[in-house]
Amino acid sequence: MNKAAYALNCGRYQEALKLGQPLVNTQDKAMTYRANFVCGLALYKRQKYEDSLDFLEKACQFGNYRHDWYNMAMASVFAGQLEKAEEAFKNVYRTNVQPGYLYAVPVPGLLFQYLKALKKNKFIDAAITRANELKQMYIGVGPDTTKQVQRGLPAYPTFRMEVESLFQPERFMAWEKDFRF
Repeated sequence: MNKAAYALNCGRYQEALKLGQPLVNTQDKAMTYRANFVCGLALYKRQKYEDSLDFLEKACQFGNYRHDWYNMAMASVFAGQLEKAEEAFKNVYRTNVQPGYLYAVPVPGLLFQYLKALKKNKFIDAAITRANELKQMYIGVGPDTTKQVQRGLPAYPTFRMEVESLFQPERFMAWEKDFRF
């Protein structure tokens, strides 16, 4: 399994898949988790989103970690399965970071990336819903960009640039008034 994980981390996705696939249904839960995680990500990285979903779902079932649910949500968005993506993303809020992860992305950062994926795949209503979630976080933190970044939010100008195109100009101006920055 270590060779499969190493191949994944080195960008050799086909090799990672080949090494991991025989281990996706072992009796050892930890091995099953790792194999499904590696195979799912290998396919995701190759942009075979639909094919990655079964592996990522199993990884979520066995690991139940925040990054697994995030990967599942992102793969589902890119596979065009909004309902499945939304269900998976709800678990990002409910689960913890896998022990040993030193550089886990905070939830607001994951939410921002998810919003961008929704927008890119033309799930505009869902993207607006996520923009409103982030908006509430910005209102809570306030206008200080340093505090925004410390709390895992992108700096407001970056967020603004991303969400502005989700609205008609007049509607965006009304939406943005709540900030009082």
